Amino acid sequence: MEEKKLFHDRYFLERLLGRGSFAEVWQAKDTKTDVEVALKIYAPATGLDDHGLDVFAREFSIVVGANHENLLRPLHYDTCDRRPYLVLPYCRQGSLARRVGNFSEPEAWRLLRDVATGLAWLHAMNPPLIHQDIKPDNIMVADNGEFLITDFGVSTHLKSALRKSLSSAFVSAGTTAYMAPERFGKDNTPIMASDIYSLGATVFEMLTADVPFGSDGGLLQKKGAEVPELRGEWSAQLKKTVALCLSANPWERPTAAQLEQYARTALAGGTIRFAGEKSFLQRYRWPLLAALVILVCAVAGLAYNGHRIRQERLLSQQAEQRRQFNDSLLGVARLQAAQARRLTAEGDRHDEYYERAYLEAYDAYGLALSAVARMDSAARAALPAPLAGLGASLDSLRAKMSAAAAAFSEKAALFADDAAVSGEFQSRAAAVRERLRRTAPAASDGERKKTEPSKPQS
Repeated sequence: MEEKKLFHDRYFLERLLGRGSFAEVWQAKDTKTDVEVALKIYAPATGLDDHGLDVFAREFSIVVGANHENLLRPLHYDTCDRRPYLVLPYCRQGSLARRVGNFSEPEAWRLLRDVATGLAWLHAMNPPLIHQDIKPDNIMVADNGEFLITDFGVSTHLKSALRKSLSSAFVSAGTTAYMAPERFGKDNTPIMASDIYSLGATVFEMLTADVPFGSDGGLLQKKGAEVPELRGEWSAQLKKTVALCLSANPWERPTAAQLEQYARTALAGGTIRFAGEKSFLQRYRWPLLAALVILVCAVAGLAYNGHRIRQERLLSQQAEQRRQFNDSLLGVARLQAAQARRLTAEGDRHDEYYERAYLEAYDAYGLALSAVARMDSAARAALPAPLAGLGASLDSLRAKMSAAAAAFSEKAALFADDAAVSGEFQSRAAAVRERLRRTAPAASDGERKKTEPSKPQS
């Protein structure tokens, strides 16, 4: 390919923007519309065989229809002399590679928001489209400042077609410096979490001018290296978000949808509630309950030390203390029951990893039942309606959890040919079933009968 030449009788090649192992990108002018465009020409020197052309046509039929604001969507696909090419919008500001090491925190959050939004859209396709090569060169800056993902849709099948058709050596999928640890194992099938890792490495580089593990990428992490600290005066929320993206365990990384929400919260000036992060009450519920019990018992003990002539007053005080104790337990039960109902409703939306909300709701119901079990019989008999049916609510939740586990098992079987995806669903199903086997506190049938008020005989 040469500058100042007409390509395919239409596109005037103005200058070469970049060259990879199997494609060239040119700034060009469409002579029919007089519009500046970018041309990505595959196999520019040799062209492809018939099989390679068939694979390209089939694969890029999906890409051309990818209409999302954070994807640099191809305008046109065609072939010239057995060389497939894409016509793309021309971004005058170029790629992120021009800005490495010169990024502010608000820009980092906008980058996370825009790219995560685009990835969430790709990952939601059926079947999911894994980018496999998120890096600064593949993220363009639009004229309005938004960040756009490019070079998506280059699937494993398409790369295999290139490898077979080109005589030169072919670079493996992805760029090593941005590749996740799981990509270096025996089963190196790319998964959605691999794209999140690459995005984390990209943000790390934009802020520090260096990738987290040098040119070896996740290979060093697979050998035991820890995630380096994001040095600089960045917020704790940004440091934690990037560290989560770079987790060695792919299932500890946020999903693209979660990452988008984290970024939007930070840009709005809010405090991020990270997935799996426990609230203050969840972290300290047992010490607080124990302290409450100790305090009440101490007060009750002091009451018994009064003089005999004050026995009646002491008995009254004890009754009041017991009422306060029951009221405290009732407050705990109400709080946990409300938390359980909220989490159950959240799980009922069946968002990604919705079973986590069910698991937290299961624990919350257990705490509510445990608090009710500590009340005396009179207090239990006077329970308000929402708390009187705790056992039934827990049974309903257990049924939903069982259904979720069954659904994950079915999905694991459906994706049996994809070990990574199948394994993820098997792991999620096993986690739910394990929780169901470990009966929640005061949640067994026997204890529910003791904690729920008796019904009048008909």
